[in-house]
Amino acid sequence: MSLMELLITIIILSIVMSIAIMSMGSARQGAEDQKDKRNAQEIASVAAMASAAGADFIVPGDEHATIVNLCDGTTPSSGVFSGRVFKIPSMRDAEITGAMRFLALNDSDLQYRMDGSSSP
Repeated sequence: MSLMELLITIIILSIVMSIAIMSMGSARQGAEDQKDKRNAQEIASVAAMASAAGADFIVPGDEHATIVNLCDGTTPSSGVFSGRVFKIPSMRDAEITGAMRFLALNDSDLQYRMDGSSSP
């Protein structure tokens, strides 16, 4: 094998490796998006249940504070579910921030947005 063949082989392998690394990066981003969507669905589900039970946890105009209220837990003051705590599992700030891309706060509820848009 000549030096020229060896250099060509190394160049080809370098190109193949760079393509493989780039494709893994996009797969990693896709996995992050799926995790953020799953967290957003969980938050929206607990918010819907808490809202239906009459719990007061919405902070108008502040999605993050509303989610923090759900992380801390909220309890309806009256009705059949009074005394029941509605709470999402603890999430790190980075997880909350990622999930917020898929949530929209309206006047009275926190809604899941599959496409990541914040418009109702």
